[in-house]
Amino acid sequence: MAALVWWLMAYGLVHYCRRTPALAGPRLEEVITIFKPLPRLGSAGASEGLRAALLSFVRQLDDKTELLLGLHEEDRATAQAWVEPLQAAAPEGKVRIFFRTGPHIHTNAKISWLEWLAPHARGSWWLWSDADMVAPPGWLDQARRAALVWPNAHLVTFPYYVKSPAHLQSSWDAAFVNAEMLPGACLLAVLRREVNFAFGAAMLFRRETFLSRCNWAALGSHLADDYAVGHALGQCRVVLPALETLAEESTWWGALRHYQRWHKTIRWCQPVGYACQILINPLLGWFLAVVLFPTWPVAWVGFSLQYVAEVLVVLLLNRQAGDRSLPSFSSLALLATWPALRSAMWLVSWLPLGVRWREHTWHGLQQPDR
Repeated sequence: MAALVWWLMAYGLVHYCRRTPALAGPRLEEVITIFKPLPRLGSAGASEGLRAALLSFVRQLDDKTELLLGLHEEDRATAQAWVEPLQAAAPEGKVRIFFRTGPHIHTNAKISWLEWLAPHARGSWWLWSDADMVAPPGWLDQARRAALVWPNAHLVTFPYYVKSPAHLQSSWDAAFVNAEMLPGACLLAVLRREVNFAFGAAMLFRRETFLSRCNWAALGSHLADDYAVGHALGQCRVVLPALETLAEESTWWGALRHYQRWHKTIRWCQPVGYACQILINPLLGWFLAVVLFPTWPVAWVGFSLQYVAEVLVVLLLNRQAGDRSLPSFSSLALLATWPALRSAMWLVSWLPLGVRWREHTWHGLQQPDR
């Protein structure tokens, strides 16, 4: 019953948050600097999805906004073809490109980039947003209004959803974001509760507040840098509208590792809350009943009905998040594995196994910095 109540709530929450009315009232008029450091792109260059994500921010720039784009020097040649049109789509001088050489100074490569870009920022407000986020039209204006809705908040942060996976293998990422993460984030936004963490999709905060409360080295040794920033700043608010994130994992092993990193990171960040997920995951109980009482028909019926119900849940939540197209047979078959994968990963996340991110294997939230 707890699971049924939660999934009904989840459906209503995602429906509401994806269609929440625009904020009214005054907007923040101070200068905002948007940070967009990119990982090493390699010979393939930036994907079409990544270029579209960056363009979604560039098109919303105005005279009180600038965007700092960080690229590795090794990517200069392949980036030239798409960087110039990106700059041309923005007001003159509002997209500033920086090429960087040398190794990362922190274990967390993203924090290395952000610290390196920080002295170039002209804004009194900073907006950190992962490179693979797509801003809906008018989102930046709404973010400015949200900053004034919560004048006492040290940080306002925005959740995210997956509209349509780029590859079949990305369906697990979409299932995690839309069914496991988004409903809870929407609940926090609706309840207007103060939290002590943030989402990497977008974090908006005053430059002075960040510099007075955060330590670059501490952030640089942390796997979940968004969580660490929110924890250090405190008085954070989850607000809407949400952004769209890309799901572009194209290999099975990469997709499985990515899904494991989602679970493991949350388990490390919020162990009590993660443990309480057992209250809304009766599939494990039904599976145990089947194992202990294999001849009991009720156990098999309960397990089967629960499994089918969770497949329907993820299909409906994906549809609410934005993917209105009918799933293909292969996509449906892969999503049918999600209930089992979610339950198995919940159990595996309590084992002393590390996660791989970029060039490092993490065995906890923090590692000694470089």
